[in-house]
Amino acid sequence: MIDNNTFYKIPTTFYDESYNKYQNEVMNLLHFIRAFHPVSIVNPERFNRFERQAEKVCYEMQDVKDLQHFQFALNSLLAMLEDAHTYFMPEDGLIYPYEIRYYEGCFYLYAIDSKYPDFTGKEIVSINGISVKDIRAAMRKAMPSENEVKAGLWSFYLNRKALLHQIGLETAKGVCLGFHDGSSLLFESETENRSGWYQVKFPSYPVTVKRDDLFSYQIIEDKCYLQFNAMYDLQSYLQLCQITDAKVEDNYLNFLPSFSDFIDKMDADLKQHHIRKLVVDMRYNGGGNSMLGDQLLQYLGVDTDSIIKYKTFVRKSDFLFKCMPKFYISSKSKSGELVLMEDFENLPFLPKIKNHFEGKVIFIQGQNTFSSANYLLTTIKDNHLFTIIGTPTSQKPTCFGDVLPVELPFTGTKGYISHSFFERPDVSRNEEDCLYPDFHIPVSMNERLKGIDKCWEWVEMNLSDESIIV
Repeated sequence: MIDNNTFYKIPTTFYDESYNKYQNEVMNLLHFIRAFHPVSIVNPERFNRFERQAEKVCYEMQDVKDLQHFQFALNSLLAMLEDAHTYFMPEDGLIYPYEIRYYEGCFYLYAIDSKYPDFTGKEIVSINGISVKDIRAAMRKAMPSENEVKAGLWSFYLNRKALLHQIGLETAKGVCLGFHDGSSLLFESETENRSGWYQVKFPSYPVTVKRDDLFSYQIIEDKCYLQFNAMYDLQSYLQLCQITDAKVEDNYLNFLPSFSDFIDKMDADLKQHHIRKLVVDMRYNGGGNSMLGDQLLQYLGVDTDSIIKYKTFVRKSDFLFKCMPKFYISSKSKSGELVLMEDFENLPFLPKIKNHFEGKVIFIQGQNTFSSANYLLTTIKDNHLFTIIGTPTSQKPTCFGDVLPVELPFTGTKGYISHSFFERPDVSRNEEDCLYPDFHIPVSMNERLKGIDKCWEWVEMNLSDESIIV
């Protein structure tokens, strides 16, 4: 769900004069999580472990004087919730002059200060002598995640001294990156300057290169390629403004397209060109409003009222009611309860799609498929609607979500906290740590740097008139 740039300061329900601001922040957040987040109801044992660790972290904060170290320590605490939606954003500050990115199981050098040799694109196998395997394991405990993929995606923070210390790396002599080819680079000091850096230059694959549009399509011979990059649009933004009672901003009105209008335009084009093959690429989709997923399914001929759906439970609280008054106005439940979404009356919905596509459909997913995008693909998977190819996603299908942007009262640290719990349609698979595709298409950074997209090659080979693909 797109936010409206409003961060809500959480209430101060805990304060001890003998504590410093970081200690008070930890304990106040603990009180807030207990009353706001669904975890204390969904998984009391996990919350009890979180509570005990919060008290330990509070004690450790008595000597901390650095905001960034506090923020990473706080994220390490939140990692115990196993909720990738709940995290706090570290402040900008000094960084070591490189950037790391995770790509399908490996770390790569993404960018580097131009005063160093250009090693961008090289695979990193160690940092200060510690193997990437061990670092990835440490990242699971250091940053909020639900699986190894999401933990790996936090690698862009591995140029921050505070996170390196959080995962147990000593930086007294700097940071040494060891590469797969046996070479290495030593960075002795941090910097504020990020200009003039080398970056990995990816070739523009003519079909599947990431576009800036929220959603776009391209007709290629006898098929249509739909790149679905984000699940928000004008209608979903207006819906959010309605339930939060927020002012509608002109810049959003002028910028955001309508997904339903986009579908109508695409449908007219497909009918004109007699296209009966559709590829929906969701590898770049980090989520938004799941109702856009319903609209897409409706266009694909799915009766969204007859399929097995997710069960969505909302943790009702006085604070959430204050922030989203129109959303809860009809609910008769008590504060603190976990309420099934269906129990709310007069919920806002996006317009239904009237046109329908008739033909073969394939969905593509990847490591960046997250939140509402993961929700849509899980619904497809559990109802056996369409074929999904690609690689595992960065989120559990049964998970927490629906975040509220919040600000901590003592440090002003901004972040997001979930207030809902989502149970996948096929409850027998609740324990799966990610969504797995029907056909796993292995990928590598080396292939990507050469402009090779194995998923698109698979589509061209298998999406034929004679294929059995749904």
